[in-house]
Amino acid sequence: MPGDFPFAQQRAKYLAFLVFWTLVSAAGVLGPITGWCAQLFTLRDCVRTALEKNPELRALRYGHDAAKEEKIKARAGFFPSLDVQSLYTRYGEPQRVIPAHANNEPGVFDRDLVDTALIGRLILFEGGRRRAAVRVAELKADQSLWDLTASTHDLVLNVASVYYKILQLDQVLRATEGSLDALRAHEQLAHHELDVGRAAPVDLMKIQVRVSSLTQKLSSLQADRQVLLVLLEKLMGIHPGEEPFADISGSLEKPAVAWISQDQALQEAMKNRPHIKAARAAVQAAMENVRAARADHWPQVSTFGRYGLRHGVPYDADSSLQGLSHEDTWAAGVQVDVPLFRAGAVRANVRQAAFLAEQAREQLRASELAVRQDVERSLTALKDALDRIEVTQSAIAVAKETLRIEQEKYAAGKNSINDVLDAQAALLQAEVEYAQAVSDAQIAVLERDRAMGLDLAQRFQ
Repeated sequence: MPGDFPFAQQRAKYLAFLVFWTLVSAAGVLGPITGWCAQLFTLRDCVRTALEKNPELRALRYGHDAAKEEKIKARAGFFPSLDVQSLYTRYGEPQRVIPAHANNEPGVFDRDLVDTALIGRLILFEGGRRRAAVRVAELKADQSLWDLTASTHDLVLNVASVYYKILQLDQVLRATEGSLDALRAHEQLAHHELDVGRAAPVDLMKIQVRVSSLTQKLSSLQADRQVLLVLLEKLMGIHPGEEPFADISGSLEKPAVAWISQDQALQEAMKNRPHIKAARAAVQAAMENVRAARADHWPQVSTFGRYGLRHGVPYDADSSLQGLSHEDTWAAGVQVDVPLFRAGAVRANVRQAAFLAEQAREQLRASELAVRQDVERSLTALKDALDRIEVTQSAIAVAKETLRIEQEKYAAGKNSINDVLDAQAALLQAEVEYAQAVSDAQIAVLERDRAMGLDLAQRFQ
């Protein structure tokens, strides 16, 4: 029987291996149901999901689709309209079903009359109103497209900003945890030195106060990170608990920046910025509305045609010997409507449209000024962030060396614990400032590109 023991061990290992893979397979199957397979999202994943699911952006897309349908409605004014009209009338006294076409013509009388006709109408002249309406519809569709584009760029920028802020907090959390671990090591060392009489109780108390402070800061940073995650889920259009979103993945790195002069950036912004294009389309649409309002001074000329059947109820085609009980009818003509008096409404419409056109021009000018401010601010913020990266990198190196020296001096009894704690705090502050500078630089690059009107969504496709 001793020879059976290795076999029993091998069988137990095999059974354990089989149970392990069974559990792994079950987790793979049940993961989508129970939420175990939550995903880690890169920045590209976050942007793509936001572009697809963000409800505000989806609402703007539906609005743009609706604006495009308005062009079809406006163009329909150049085509004839064709309708079927059916009219049933019951009179208090019998009426002649078919009007007499000659003197002493016999007729059929009925109290219930039905008149069914095919009616066509075509506007020949309207003073340019239809052309202006088509042009306004086209410009409104363009304006909605540029508004959608601008909102898309803003959404990409907001998603990226939150993403980089989370990465910044992750780096600050790691730095804070490292500082906290170092302080706890100092705390243990201080306990031992206090036991042998090499340290004063006040040194241990100072370390404990610092540990407590960093512990509270760590808790606050973790809470801030959770708030940012919730905000990122909102921007991405994800319902918490219903989508496989767990966290983000990535690292915070210094961006590679191709510097652009302010004049070149302004030229690109005035040419490509969606806000400017939307404002220009609004000005053109307002001018077309002025032309449409002036069209009310002109007469309207239209042509019409009608073909139908008139008969009584019930329909009786056998009484033709006594008189006509039904008749096919047709008519065609030209109609001219000339406005003579509208109590000043036409002139008021023209003035109102002119005022709205001036308002659109001022809004365009305000947009141009805002774009100029965005470009200058984004370039300044980018330069400041890049400068701070260089400064904080040097500060980290100096702070690490200072901390090493102070720790050696403390171990040799040549300084106090205050010097070590101050050096530790200086290093943590430098690391926090470096993470802030890198995050600001990444966001500033996107802000500069958005200010110039570059397609932010395209780079994440």
